[in-house]
Amino acid sequence: MKVLMKRISLAALLVVLSGAASAAEAQEQPATPDCVEKTYSLTAGAEVATHVCGEYQTVTAYIPANSSALTVQDIRKKSTAKQAYAPVANKNTILIASGGFFGFRSDGVEKPIGLIRSNGKRLVKLMEWDHGGILVSDRRGNVKIIPAQNRNQAGAWPEAIQSKPIILYKGTIDIHKNPRDAEFNRVAIGYTLEGDMLVVGVFHSFSQASTLYDFAQTFKDIADSRGLKIHRALALDGGAGAQIHIPSKGLLFGDSGRSYFPNAVRIDRLAEK
Repeated sequence: MKVLMKRISLAALLVVLSGAASAAEAQEQPATPDCVEKTYSLTAGAEVATHVCGEYQTVTAYIPANSSALTVQDIRKKSTAKQAYAPVANKNTILIASGGFFGFRSDGVEKPIGLIRSNGKRLVKLMEWDHGGILVSDRRGNVKIIPAQNRNQAGAWPEAIQSKPIILYKGTIDIHKNPRDAEFNRVAIGYTLEGDMLVVGVFHSFSQASTLYDFAQTFKDIADSRGLKIHRALALDGGAGAQIHIPSKGLLFGDSGRSYFPNAVRIDRLAEK
């Protein structure tokens, strides 16, 4: 009996010690960041959803067909995004998002690059890129992304902005993994053949949100979860230039520091909606 008691006591002690070790190990595990999701209803049936996990933010704006007009805003300003975007917002603005790329003149001054058409006027010439596309709008609710090989068609549209690459085509990812693909804040805009628009942005406190391929996967997953078959989605300027602003809700997503903002995409509620 004494031997049995000793064996039971030893077994019990091992269980207690094992439990204590497990508890200590559990306490040493890094805490999982709390994730918070919010949805905001906007004008004309649009909505924006935010998903925040620690330092990471994912922002999704859905704009239903035939409810809004997309225009290209010429900015060319070195400032914070808040200062650059505030003057171009109006009472009908649903959102403002980052636009195309910029480069430098021979004297070192920043300049926008890639085709820019605004209100029927060409402000910046077309770049002969072999990939990417041109986001175009008729200002009456119709949008389209014209691929690089058909870029000359963009001249028929009053609003146009050139960027790269096209990350989704016919609901599937249209880029390949690249070992040199770095993590940056990113924004893209896509549309369905029915006319719905989807704007997605991923942001990180240190501008290290996502690789381009992973971002394309995120865009696809969000579209699929909403039952949207995106015909094409075009990546817009990334890094510090990646921005999504929702003026009516006072929401600003993206790097808050100073940068050069060549232009922006603005989506407004149609006047009759």
